[in-house]
Amino acid sequence: MVDFYDELTYETNPFPETHPGNLAALGRLFGVQTPLAQQCRVLELGSATGGNIIPMAWRLPHSEFVGVELSAPQVAIGQAVIEALGLGNIRLDVGDILELDPAQLGQFDYIIAHGVYSWVPTVVREKILALARDCLTPNGIAYISYNVLPGWRMRGSVRDLLLYATRDAQGADAKYHAAIAALQRLQHALQDAQADSHRYVQKEIGYLLKAHPSYLLHEYLAGENNAFLFSEFLADSGRHGLQYLCETDLHTLFDTTLTPPAQAALGDIDDPLQHEQWMDFVRMRTFRQSLLCRADLPLERDIDVDVFTTFYFSANLRLQGEASFTSTTPATFLYPDNTELNVAHPLSKAALLYLQEVHPYTPDFAELLTNAAQRVQAAGGKSFASERGELVSELFSLYSYRAVLGHLQPCLMHPSVSERPKASDLARLQAAQGWESIASVHHLGLSVDAFASHLLQQLDGTQTVSELTTKLSAAVASGALNVAGSRKEVRDNVQHLLTVFARHGVLV
Repeated sequence: MVDFYDELTYETNPFPETHPGNLAALGRLFGVQTPLAQQCRVLELGSATGGNIIPMAWRLPHSEFVGVELSAPQVAIGQAVIEALGLGNIRLDVGDILELDPAQLGQFDYIIAHGVYSWVPTVVREKILALARDCLTPNGIAYISYNVLPGWRMRGSVRDLLLYATRDAQGADAKYHAAIAALQRLQHALQDAQADSHRYVQKEIGYLLKAHPSYLLHEYLAGENNAFLFSEFLADSGRHGLQYLCETDLHTLFDTTLTPPAQAALGDIDDPLQHEQWMDFVRMRTFRQSLLCRADLPLERDIDVDVFTTFYFSANLRLQGEASFTSTTPATFLYPDNTELNVAHPLSKAALLYLQEVHPYTPDFAELLTNAAQRVQAAGGKSFASERGELVSELFSLYSYRAVLGHLQPCLMHPSVSERPKASDLARLQAAQGWESIASVHHLGLSVDAFASHLLQQLDGTQTVSELTTKLSAAVASGALNVAGSRKEVRDNVQHLLTVFARHGVLV
């Protein structure tokens, strides 16, 4: 049973948490000598149209990628992209997870199962864990995402509503519109509700009304949608010769992210995994992205900060307002979605500002510290400039929240726009195929609207910025490009987008 997968394909997004470079860096923190992303083998179970692993294969030509997907139409879409790009290091196979033979698949350094484990029957979940055991290399890592109890029970109430509201609808389109109508009805009904449970549901409805249709249908209306206690997931993994490594959202491992009363209440729980289970209860966690490795692999449970300072770093943040380098007055940095992040120490503020200026380039820690210290000292904050430990501590905290990314290998690209800008073949093809999210050099999703998509397709390196502006202005004026704007507005938008593309490594 594949529900409506053949009828409505998944949204083609990159998932940065699943990138082998991210998995490799996390493994190193726990003493695992993980293979470099630049030369590894990756298996993705439930690869859909390849929106996650095709960009990986494009940017990692010396690594090998295999995707397995039950839906033949989705595989055909991805295979067409692979052929258009001329990629020889990736294949997408139509296949049933239950029928996969480890001997034929071979060994993989990284195995990815994103959006699969909770949405398949027990027998398939068991096979996923068995494949991870049999196909992982000695230092390999498996990524598995799944819905978590008890927090998911709140989201489950929304699923109950949608299953009821769409019970008589036939086909993906009819079910989607029936689901949207039901969500809007419930949203209206809860306008004045004040209970915490009602506010949670209101927030979830708001998200679903803006989400891609594939997320609503495949997450909430799938035939299977299961949630588990973290301890149950650990037990099932252990039966298959696997052990828990960590989460991709590393900050959730630390009780310092809880309130002081919560820390005190859990303070006598010595077992770290039992402690983590209790933190799920306290947080009412709904979703996990867990990393597993072979049970016979020795791990260092205490994170080695010295290893962390061997990383290369990037951060897709921007400073809002001013930053003081002579005091610990917090400065506000913004994520791409405008979520705010407050940073206090002058060295940390200076480091983030440097990462903002050079993105997507990735300095090592020594370069980052040197640049930050010089900036702080020049501003008059001499007493802060030598506090290396404060930078290490705050930088690691930012990394644990994925505000800063850590890499084992450097990216040497600097943000620049040439006289005749050219986008990568991957980005231009993604735009031409109608992808709503373009994969950046760091495997982050860059959302593109109609104007940005049209511009990307023109960036073949043969036209100047002035010529591009003229062409897009004509398209807007004629109605061929259905957006509003004067020539000046078009010019400004082109300049802005070229800067954004450069900062994401989309230009070559």
